[in-house]
Amino acid sequence: MPILPIFIVVLCATLITPAYASLSLDEAISNAISHDRWIDSNRYQEHAIRSDAIASGQLPDPKVRVALANLPTDSFDFNQENMTQLQLGISQQFSRGDSLEIKQRQLSLMADQKPLERHERRALIKQKVGQLWVLLHQHQAQAQLLKANQSLFQELVAISQAHYRSGNLQRYELLDAELKMTQLHDRLAKLEQLKNQTRHQLLEWLTVPDELDALPTELPEIPILLTQQQLKSEAQVDKVLLKHPLLQQFEQRVEIQQKAVDLADEAYKPSFKVDAGYGYRDDMPNGMDRADFFSMALTFDLPIFPEKRQDATRNAAIGQREAVKEQRFLKARQIKTTFGFELANLAGLEQRLSIYDRGLLRQLKEKRSAALQAYGASTARFNDVSAAALSELEIKLQKIALTHERAATLLRLNYLLAGIDPELQRQSSRPLELK
Repeated sequence: MPILPIFIVVLCATLITPAYASLSLDEAISNAISHDRWIDSNRYQEHAIRSDAIASGQLPDPKVRVALANLPTDSFDFNQENMTQLQLGISQQFSRGDSLEIKQRQLSLMADQKPLERHERRALIKQKVGQLWVLLHQHQAQAQLLKANQSLFQELVAISQAHYRSGNLQRYELLDAELKMTQLHDRLAKLEQLKNQTRHQLLEWLTVPDELDALPTELPEIPILLTQQQLKSEAQVDKVLLKHPLLQQFEQRVEIQQKAVDLADEAYKPSFKVDAGYGYRDDMPNGMDRADFFSMALTFDLPIFPEKRQDATRNAAIGQREAVKEQRFLKARQIKTTFGFELANLAGLEQRLSIYDRGLLRQLKEKRSAALQAYGASTARFNDVSAAALSELEIKLQKIALTHERAATLLRLNYLLAGIDPELQRQSSRPLELK
């Protein structure tokens, strides 16, 4: 049979994909982080809060009073009456207890949250952009595999047509071969659609659209941030997970709410206001000297009915503090549970990939070779050869999907370990420029 040797060559051809100089996973993550406007916005917010902290720790500006008092209206003569004075006064308000210092510390703690927010943002970008890059790479690899096997399906159709003309093939078998070719075109079109969708999702984060047209051929290995020995120790895993920037933010919030409690405690103390005044009087009309006046006053309030104001404010602050503590506990439990889930998912994926590598792909290859030999000896139908080839192709596509799902799982695990990620700790922001 003259077509069979050509078919065997096409069927046994190895997929060789050319390498493209394009955007690697690390380059995509670095580009997304360095051009993230949210990080810049967050840094401006930190600068603003630190400036507010400085201002909030200062006493209010003193008030100066200048007055002309008791001027007679019959003559408007300054030295006519004893009571006529040119008054100069100054007053200063003092806050309750240490409330200014506490407010300043509270705002400083709020500003200290911002670097933690940026750390978590960078970790989130690394996960999201990484997963989108991996998904785009998966679509590309699957499309390349299908394109490489497109000639195989074309040969299947050609051989089926030749056998049909010679009477060795039923019409439904010819239609089946043509249907498989159509299905291949549909799968390629679907993969192209998914590639374009994922590409546009990546463009939300990246500034290099042209480099997304063809990613590197090889999927990079993504190491987990913990050693196998550390993963076996629940105590070490818990210790690392508690360093996650989200949990560190909750720690800061607890301290901020504690300062609110401290501020509420200061409300039980009085506030003070000091007034000082000087009154200048002119000499009498006969030249006799008139003494000037000096006055001073101290004004303060007494919180002697605290039930409806101070007590209620303090109870509210304590409630907010305890609520944040509970939220911290829930978030810690969620992170630990998610980490265990993703770790179990990783173990399952690696086990399945091991089955693919050690047995399944080899068995399918042997089945395909046996079908070819049987078909060459006229002891098997053409559908057996077609089914064996399609099964092997389908399993290769599934292996690509599993390999990329493993990479995405590692990215999600490393996000949960962001507290010890050296790459995120090395990330430095551009200098802050105030306009």
